[in-house]
Amino acid sequence: MKAGNEKMGFIKEFEYLLKDNSGKDIEWFLKTTGVASFAISIATILILFTQNTTNFYITMVALAAFFTPFPLHYMLHHYLSELKKRKREQLIPDILLQASAFPKGTSFGKIIDYFSNARFGLLGKEFEKAQLEIGKGASVQQALDNISKRCRSDIVGRAMRLLKQGYVSGADMSTTFRETADDLLETNAILRERNAALVIEKYTLLFAGGFIVPAILGLLVGMVGSMDFAALELLEFGASAAEKGALLESTILANQIYIVEYSLLAAFFVALLEGNPKKVLVYAAFLLPISLISFNAAQFFLL
Repeated sequence: MKAGNEKMGFIKEFEYLLKDNSGKDIEWFLKTTGVASFAISIATILILFTQNTTNFYITMVALAAFFTPFPLHYMLHHYLSELKKRKREQLIPDILLQASAFPKGTSFGKIIDYFSNARFGLLGKEFEKAQLEIGKGASVQQALDNISKRCRSDIVGRAMRLLKQGYVSGADMSTTFRETADDLLETNAILRERNAALVIEKYTLLFAGGFIVPAILGLLVGMVGSMDFAALELLEFGASAAEKGALLESTILANQIYIVEYSLLAAFFVALLEGNPKKVLVYAAFLLPISLISFNAAQFFLL
């Protein structure tokens, strides 16, 4: 039951990401990504057929290629949504400072109208939606609550609660708005420094797990595979060509197992850096196929 609830929560989260970024739904995502996945897997099969690889190997790599676009698409929308979230949060101090500058007694209708027409970017669009909701009969409190729900940000939610408190109480909140804006400016500066360090660590792990390590191993395997073992056998040097071929196959399998383990560990640490262990599966779904594709592409580059 718990697993089912988590699955539904993941689907709802992804629906929010799609709607926030492109206004699309899950059905659109499945259609477009499915077509891309099918095309990539077919191209992978055709390429591997020219390399005289085994059917099992072709099947595994084609499956990895088929499923790769799905986590990639999710990560792209997650990144875009986080980018929008940060942009909205960066505008909150300006919103609060502007709210503190309005004369006492200014109607909230005028304040929201100003925010919707001023240059407040993505946050201004949210106030524009709030203004439309109020025009259709919604209360100011409900319109501000809806901004919090759409933005899914603690900082935006805190600002909306302050605005709502000022509206309900009718008290002079200018000092509170200014102090909160100053606190947020300091907090944002600290978070920017922290996020900069985390982003470097995160993308280093992702790039290493998905491309660098598999590509290096693939190049090494490709170099060994391109050597002429038959010539060495004629010289009676070392093991026979058949033995070296068997050793090469074992080496390829060992490298693939190592790549899978490395990808899972990288996915685990990236999820920990984000403070969301549930995303281990998402990052693993991205890293596993990408790393195997990188390994095979680098391996056949020298064959």
